[in-house]
Amino acid sequence: MTGEGRTRYALVPLVAVVLAYLNSFQGVFQLDDYNVIVFNPAVHSWSAFWQDVFHGIRPLLKLTYTLNWSSPAGTFGFHAFNLAIHLTNTLLVFNLTAYFFREGREAMPAKRLYMTACLTALIFGLHPIQTEAVTYISGRSASLMSMFYLGSLAAYVKGTRESGPVCLYLLSPLLFLLAVATKETGITLPFAIVLWEAAAGRRVGFKRALGNQSVHWMLLGVLAVAVLAHLRYRLFLLYSLNLRGFQENLLGQINGAAHLLSHVVMPGRLNVDPGTLPPVGWFSVQSLTLVCIAALAAVGIWKKRYWLFFGTAWFLLHMMVINVLIPRIDSVSDRHFYQASWGIFLVAGAAIGWLFLRFPGGSRWLITVVATVSILLGGYTVTRNCVYKSEIALWEDTARKSPQNPRAYNNLGYAYALKGRKADARDAYRHALEIDPAFEHARNNLKMLDTQ
Repeated sequence: MTGEGRTRYALVPLVAVVLAYLNSFQGVFQLDDYNVIVFNPAVHSWSAFWQDVFHGIRPLLKLTYTLNWSSPAGTFGFHAFNLAIHLTNTLLVFNLTAYFFREGREAMPAKRLYMTACLTALIFGLHPIQTEAVTYISGRSASLMSMFYLGSLAAYVKGTRESGPVCLYLLSPLLFLLAVATKETGITLPFAIVLWEAAAGRRVGFKRALGNQSVHWMLLGVLAVAVLAHLRYRLFLLYSLNLRGFQENLLGQINGAAHLLSHVVMPGRLNVDPGTLPPVGWFSVQSLTLVCIAALAAVGIWKKRYWLFFGTAWFLLHMMVINVLIPRIDSVSDRHFYQASWGIFLVAGAAIGWLFLRFPGGSRWLITVVATVSILLGGYTVTRNCVYKSEIALWEDTARKSPQNPRAYNNLGYAYALKGRKADARDAYRHALEIDPAFEHARNNLKMLDTQ
């Protein structure tokens, strides 16, 4: 297939993503946006940024916030930046998926592999579960880190395939560094490279493989030492480790991962704050779901369906491993699915492609499926973007989907109060206290409202 044909396949998901996210620009600052951007003086000027850069965490993320805050474009600039990141990630997913099926152990004909890559990128780019990392402004932490992370992997793959030392020993490690400077979970990249080599790499021998990855592993060691030596990162790490015990955290993360997987097949359940998810039992449906995913990885190795192994293992690495070792404050958040989602969507794209393209004339049916999936996912994304147009819209949606979440009603009450809807605010605060009588935030907000 010519480069022009490949470009046409790559453009399809990019154009679809732009159309689906046009209404994201109506979004306002929400929730954590106030803590990390609006009320954070460290990102309000370049002088403040440079004073804070060596003391705070996630310096590259803060640099982008400062860039946007200093721009006269306002929230439009924030949304344009987020959309540009998501478009870049969609293109990276297309290219990496094409690399996987062209250069890996399951080589496909050009037309088939580009259709599979196109479908994978379409699902990744259009699925409404990504809106929390794109439309929600501070969700940028997940999408920006993923951009550098996937970019580093792409540079590594290009370097190993073309014997390019610049990509292999300079560009890929540099992007790895930028990923960690954006969000600390990017530190898993060397393990993702090992996974890639296990599933799609050419068998070059341990010594050469280690040589190809040597700079990444050395950089991992340096970054680990730097994180532990940095006071804010060290305090952040200690706080996370003291949140809950290993077993409690493991079972909680299993519940969280299963909850997010349910959003993949039931996007109408998307929820910016589902509340605290309790740990589940070892023999719960959620635990069995994760066991089945791990079993699929094993089946992928056994049957030499390396796309099945890679996709499921990628999901487990990025959804479970780091979050089990280092507990997260919230056990579930849609934006934390962003990095892990490529694995699940690669499996979906490859499975659908395999189902239709194995038969004569199947490509016509596949095009129909692709169009249908694009319309459905794009429609859900457009609808989900509307939720971010105001704080009231977001918290009404959250309270409706989490009727036992007192924080949702407290935040809804606050949003009502800001708009002068005191009666509605009072009802929301009282409802939060009915759910949790000990919820001091709602009690204090109600007292403040009554004194006005």
